[in-house]
Amino acid sequence: MISMPNPTAVLPRATESFEAWYDAKSEDEQLLIDEINDRIYEGFDEEQYEQFIELLESHIGILTADNLSDALFYQTDKYNAEEEFAEYIYTELTCKDIPDEIQGCIDWQLVWDTAYRFDFYSFKFGDYTYFFHHNF
Repeated sequence: MISMPNPTAVLPRATESFEAWYDAKSEDEQLLIDEINDRIYEGFDEEQYEQFIELLESHIGILTADNLSDALFYQTDKYNAEEEFAEYIYTELTCKDIPDEIQGCIDWQLVWDTAYRFDFYSFKFGDYTYFFHHNF
């Protein structure tokens, strides 16, 4: 079974320019930035936050911290992100381990393509691929 690390909440790059940028945001925008910081592995700088928020809004429709909290399902820096996610979601949903004798026989990309891609959005940002549930 693949497990998802639990990131710690540390404010990213607490510089004067970041603080000024953050303080200029509305309360809702600050909450979204905080949620991104809490749920994403690495802290972004101001420009990366802006780009990430734009992707969330334009590609997925995430506008608030609550939306992000409900929608973000998984993230990985693996090359075969969709395959890894398909294996992760299968083992998590069924609560079953895959027997060793068939582990290498499963085409996880095919599982993603036929079973899970319709229920999740995904996009790559930086070194990570993020998976978001359609129903949030």
